[in-house]
Amino acid sequence: MEIVLSVSQCVEAINIALDSLGDLVVEGEVSGFNVIHNKWVTFDIKDEKSVLKCFMTVWQLRVALEDGMLVRVTGKPNLREKGFLSFVVQSVKPAGEGSLKRAFELLQKKLAQEGLFAPERKRALPKFPQHIALITSREAAAYKDFLKVLQGRLGGLHISFIHTQVQGDDAPRQIISALETANTELENLDAIVLVRGGGSLEDLMAFNDEHVVRAVAGSRTPTIVGIGHERDVSLAELAADIRASTPSNAAELVVRSRDEILADITRMKLAISSSLANQLQNNQNNVRSAIHAMSNRLHQATRNIEQLIDRIRSVSARVKDSVASSHQKIDGMKRVLTALSPQQVLARGFSITRNSSGNILKHAANISEGEELTTTLADGSISSVVQKIGS
Repeated sequence: MEIVLSVSQCVEAINIALDSLGDLVVEGEVSGFNVIHNKWVTFDIKDEKSVLKCFMTVWQLRVALEDGMLVRVTGKPNLREKGFLSFVVQSVKPAGEGSLKRAFELLQKKLAQEGLFAPERKRALPKFPQHIALITSREAAAYKDFLKVLQGRLGGLHISFIHTQVQGDDAPRQIISALETANTELENLDAIVLVRGGGSLEDLMAFNDEHVVRAVAGSRTPTIVGIGHERDVSLAELAADIRASTPSNAAELVVRSRDEILADITRMKLAISSSLANQLQNNQNNVRSAIHAMSNRLHQATRNIEQLIDRIRSVSARVKDSVASSHQKIDGMKRVLTALSPQQVLARGFSITRNSSGNILKHAANISEGEELTTTLADGSISSVVQKIGS
């Protein structure tokens, strides 16, 4: 019996058959890369003969892509209801050294423009941390190197170790989860240290994953990231508060050695001693300057007082001369007044005659016969009555 399928049933049957293939990894060159409404990503991958249309969400895109890059996409083919085949991408990563470098450069430029690597957002580590989170693989050499260096430095540090893969497809998810655990579940945390050994650019892809880089930059706790050898630089290192050249260097940056601390103490003692000596010298100079200024002011005040005393003496002498002269004038006036006084006139033989009204008689015309008069002499007075008035 012939089986007849509807178009929809046929599409469904094909998709069931395609789904049975499982996840496929396809390598090809990117063409027509496009981001739609900052939600969906579409592009083609092609080789010399064929083209495969790809579709994915922006959130799944963890590397920067551009046309011409060689990539490997992981996903499943799906026949759309509109009748065209689309490859639904779960993940994509550059393939080949050239594409890896280009993806690194594109993502670095993008994140730099957002300010994720800006120096002003970097935070300083505490000088003497008490509690740190160490994120790495317990099988990695970086784990042993980090702990070995710590053993030779200042003790008393509590380490919360969080194991993660540091390489492979699941490494980014595990690293992000470890950062979230450290930030939310560990109390009184001073720093987060993320390390791994060196490797090729492809080996370090987890530390160039956009979501990992953003998780490092967004950590609520100061972060240190140290990857491999000094020549290996990842975007996670650039986003961290502190970049360590190696895992061993990360340990050196987190915990200072006893010798470094003693050297710092010695330098501080010398600085304090020098500062105190300078301050003492400055104070001595200030005291000497003050004494010198005070001495000058005292000398000037003494001179002013001496000049004032001289002026007072001069004024006093002039006052004495003036007083003596005044006394002489007064004595002269006394002698003149004494000589002109009525008593002295009487003593020289003169007399004063007053009428009955007490008025001094100066003219005979002012006298009447029978009027009683009083004559004052030097040694007494005489009362008399006018009997006759002559001319």
